[in-house]
Amino acid sequence: MPGFRFRRILRWSASVAVLFAAGWLVARQRPGCGIWPSLAMGPCVESHEVSPQRLVVAPVTYRPVKRTIEAAGTLYGCEEVSICATAEGRVVRLRHDVADHVRPGEELLEVDPIDYELAVRQADKALLVELAKLGLQAPPLASFDLKQLPMVVEAKVKSDNCKSHFERSQLLFVHKAVTEEELLDKQVEYRMAEAEYENQVSLAKAELATIQEKQEMLAIAEQRLADTIVKAPAAADAVPDARDAVYAVSKRSVIEGSYVHPGAEIYRLVIDSTLELRVAVPDSRSSEIRSGQSVQVSVAGAPRAFAGAVMRIGPTVDPATRTCEVEVQVPNADGMLKVGGIATATILTHVDRDAATVPSDAPLTSDGVTKLLLADGEHFKPVAVTLGAKSTDWVEVLRPALPRGTRVVTNGQLALVAGGDRR
Repeated sequence: MPGFRFRRILRWSASVAVLFAAGWLVARQRPGCGIWPSLAMGPCVESHEVSPQRLVVAPVTYRPVKRTIEAAGTLYGCEEVSICATAEGRVVRLRHDVADHVRPGEELLEVDPIDYELAVRQADKALLVELAKLGLQAPPLASFDLKQLPMVVEAKVKSDNCKSHFERSQLLFVHKAVTEEELLDKQVEYRMAEAEYENQVSLAKAELATIQEKQEMLAIAEQRLADTIVKAPAAADAVPDARDAVYAVSKRSVIEGSYVHPGAEIYRLVIDSTLELRVAVPDSRSSEIRSGQSVQVSVAGAPRAFAGAVMRIGPTVDPATRTCEVEVQVPNADGMLKVGGIATATILTHVDRDAATVPSDAPLTSDGVTKLLLADGEHFKPVAVTLGAKSTDWVEVLRPALPRGTRVVTNGQLALVAGGDRR
């Protein structure tokens, strides 16, 4: 039995050797090809002559090709505002809710104003008391003359009267009509009257300062009363069409009856008629971007792309990602784009007017290498290429440079590669 098995193995090995040798001899009859000609993409293809009915050849076409940079980012409102309470109290009325649109100056919310109205009345009465002390009906202007106040006028009259009495006594003293003691009395009366006048002027200045303080207290009370009504702010000048800007309410943080404190956020507003898309562009390509360049913005689920433009280019590069932030302004009049959404920006940097392109079915990829079959008369040569921009009908050939008049095989490449029918 061991001998029988050994003979069977020996016969099987001999048969395999014969078959392998026959295959090798057949392959040797085809010059320039290896054992597996169907996988060859080298010089052997040049010698293949395939029936013209199985091949389609097309010339290389030169056309304008747009150069773009594609980057993804997040959409932001053209202006986003957090509205905080400035008056403390209970919310008595809400004017708008989420998704409402409001114009600058339009009311959003009202806080109970009773306490603030009382404070205004109190400050107004305190001002009236100070005005009455000076005999005034209304706060004086900055150009008001203190000498017009009754107390100052009275003191001035007394001072002038005492001065005239003193001067007359001096003349009488010369003629020995009054004694020296009477002259000194008149002099003292004059000095006292003059000091009283200066004192009244000082008091008047203090009273005017007090009036100004009461005016400011009244203004503060009036401002706090005004703060009980929260309004939408004016849009910044940098916002496109700032005068006609409209805010959308993106968040409301209070309800009617709740108690708010100064500084607490009550609303968040956003201008969404124009959005800003902020994308990170590789530093190596940031030099190609210029302000004003056209941008196509696409969002998943949107039926179309949106036209935008580059507005700002970041002056710094993030050392962690080696990217530069670019802001793209995107009109959003129909409201299809949403703040916070993810979008892709295709930035048009320039246009190559004379780019070499071939039909999209011309390239052939094998083992990670993309090749074209170039036609030269009845011979065909495979060339490794690097592809660029593409569409549904054509693809750009970046490298190597293809001279004008070059023709490529667009149908039947597999037959050539596998060694198709000879002519």
